[in-house]
Formats: sequence, structure tokens, C-alpha cells
Amino acid sequence: MSRARAWTIERGAVAYPAALEELPDPPPVIHGVGDRRALADLEHEATVTIVGSRRATAYGLRMAEELGRDLAYAGVTVVSGLAYGIDAAAHRGAIAGGGPTVAVLGGGPDVVYPPSHRGLHRQVLACGAAISEHPPGTETTKWSFPARNRIMAALAKMTIIVEAAEPSGSLITAQRATELHRDVGAVPGQVGMRVAGGPHALIRDGAALIRGAQDVLDEMLGIGRVSVSHSGPRLEAALLSVLESVERGADTPDAVATAAEIDPHEAAVALGRLELLGYVAVNGAGAYSRTSLSAPGV
Repeated sequence: MSRARAWTIERGAVAYPAALEELPDPPPVIHGVGDRRALADLEHEATVTIVGSRRATAYGLRMAEELGRDLAYAGVTVVSGLAYGIDAAAHRGAIAGGGPTVAVLGGGPDVVYPPSHRGLHRQVLACGAAISEHPPGTETTKWSFPARNRIMAALAKMTIIVEAAEPSGSLITAQRATELHRDVGAVPGQVGMRVAGGPHALIRDGAALIRGAQDVLDEMLGIGRVSVSHSGPRLEAALLSVLESVERGADTPDAVATAAEIDPHEAAVALGRLELLGYVAVNGAGAYSRTSLSAPGV
């Protein structure tokens, strides 16, 4: 990334986000690359930060991507940190939903970390911006992440945690949000899994339980003021039976065949159809899981 393409917004300028002024230590300058308007036009009341584990599960990645996509589609700006796992999934979802999305980086806004996310960084710049309190060319260090977390927490009306072990940087972001009197939400996970510990602790302590984008919109804007449709095409009885088997925990064609009392080949075909329709997702190990898409009348 060429430094010539970078821009700066100094504290006190009209374009400087007012939300950052609530920090005890606001960045004196915000450096950015990409679309300057993504930050200058950012509306605090319609901005969400989504962060979580770098070692996310398939469920966590899917939830982060669906949240990012549906919130972006509803006109909400999605902020995250471009890291492995949940952060990257949230950005990808926001891009799929039409953006904008803002990546807050630990090094300079043009220094991609991890380096393997250069492609994602380019996609973020195409519909949003990457920002930092550090000038272009500044290398990322482990000490820069806690500081950048405060910026992510300050920019958003709500910070959402999708999978986070205890302790973790994501929980630091949630703590910063609480200190700034921002809303905090958490996506529940499977009891006993380490990455579910952080969200469950947050929910126990009063964080909003987030099952999907509608919960976020209801918390931020008021119940029912803005709705996100999660309804897919109508399903015939046979497909509904297979879908219910997946919801009960059957995650392979053989398991579905047993649960739904059908032929394994028929189960495999039904799962393939449900995947194409968006009702189920399959991971690299071939295990199927339910998405948040609801069937009409169910």
C-alpha cells in the first residue's frame, strides 16, 4: 500500500469522530487508507464492533459473518480488527452485505497484520477504510493491540463478542466498551467449550444475548424499529424433517438418515439441497450445522 494514498484526520477537525472524544486518551490523529468518508460520515448510533477469538469454531465464524452481513445490509457500519477468526469473518460478512466496514489496525493503516489478510484488507478499502492512531509504515507489535481495542470500543454504540476464551483481547474490548457506557452483547456458544467461556460470562453479568442481527438492532434502535428478514424459501415436509434432525444434533448424512428414518443417500441429497437454500452449512470435516435462516411458518 502506497503511503501517498493515506489520509489523516486530526483531533478537533470536523471529520474527527466525536465518539473518540469520550476516551480518556483520544488519539491526537487518526491515519487511514481507503474511503475517508467511511470514518468522517460514521454515525455512532449505527455502528457495531464485532470481535472474538482468533481460533474460532465453524459456528463462531458463521455467526460473525452472518451478523456482519445482516447488519451491513440494515445500514449499520461494522468495525473490527482484521485479525484471524472472528474479526475477518465479520469484515467478510459486512462486505457481502454491502458495507461499509472499518478495520482498526495495531500498526499503520497500510500495514496488514496478519500478512495473509492483504486480500481482505483490499476488500475492506473498496467499501470502507482501515484506520490507526499510528502513521503509515508503522509495524505492528503485540503492545499495540490493547491500545487499538479502546478505539474499536469507542467508535461503536455496541460491542459484540463472538467466542472468546478467558482472558482475551476481545474481553478487554468489551471491558473498554463498558467503561465508556457502551452496550455490550455476546453470542452464546456450547457450554463447556473454552471459547464460549467469555461470552457466557458476559451474558451472566448483564450483556445482551445476541442470537442474530435482529437482537442487535432491537438493542440499539428499539424493538421492531428496523427488521432483518431471515426467512428462506418454503420447505417441503421431507426437507423440514431433515432440517429438524440437524437442529437436534445430527451432523452427517448417516446420522440424519438414522434420526429422520430415511435412506442415507436420500439424507445426503436433502442436506445438499438445504445447503444450497442456506438452511445448513458444512465445515471442512463434512459436519453439517444449522444456520440462522428460518423456514416460513416454522
